[in-house]
Amino acid sequence: MILLLFLMLCCSTLFPSQLHAGENLFNSGAAIKEELGRLGSEGKLFLKAPVDPYLVQTGAAAGLIAVAYIFDKQLSSNGSRHGVLRGITDAGSDASNPFLHLGIAATVYTAGAASGNAGVMDLGEEMGEALVLADSATFVLKGAVGRGRPYQTESKSSFRPFHFEGGYDSLPSMHTASSFALAHVAASHSESWSSKFACYAAAGLAGFSRVYQGKHWASDVLIGAAIGELAGDAVTRYRALQPGKVSVAPTAIGGTPALALVGKF
Repeated sequence: MILLLFLMLCCSTLFPSQLHAGENLFNSGAAIKEELGRLGSEGKLFLKAPVDPYLVQTGAAAGLIAVAYIFDKQLSSNGSRHGVLRGITDAGSDASNPFLHLGIAATVYTAGAASGNAGVMDLGEEMGEALVLADSATFVLKGAVGRGRPYQTESKSSFRPFHFEGGYDSLPSMHTASSFALAHVAASHSESWSSKFACYAAAGLAGFSRVYQGKHWASDVLIGAAIGELAGDAVTRYRALQPGKVSVAPTAIGGTPALALVGKF
């Protein structure tokens, strides 16, 4: 837990100016209503992101996931290995707990509200929103797909959709989705490439740990990573399109590549 907190601090931007937080989720119904509205708008971006604007990336990711699925059996682990790598993956798996991540987001937000630092409070908000989107999506898919975990069945193709049985909630990996959602938000608040790398390295370790310990198939982890990345992106992309902000996005006009100014006014 201490290691993950340290990494999160490394990934986050330093906010030198102390601002009066004013209304927040602890003292204002209006703030709660605004938060729910924002989360709904981010959810819409999240749901349509695989087609708009990331259709090409979705196709590439789907191909990679398909390859992983083919070799899931060869890539799986029975979780019986020992040594240094086992200790590292134990730490990676523990640190990727979605409940721990929600606690970190709540702690960051509370610290910002208590200190009157609007920047820190916004960071906590973004973390929480990305985690809600990622965790909700994986929770629904786990029950709907009902894929058997590696320790539950020897077959990578054992599915019991909507049965909600223990050991049949492998796809996707919530630990991985949560880790990548948090990594995306944290990395977006840093201008340092080394810090960005540290964020995604920590998330990558989480996914590797789940496979190494026999908790998930490799394809479960890749799908979880994609969900987490899309959730984090939906939150940061929505924030970037707040009134008065304009961004440049790739587009095509009559089949010719072009750039478009995108903004909310």
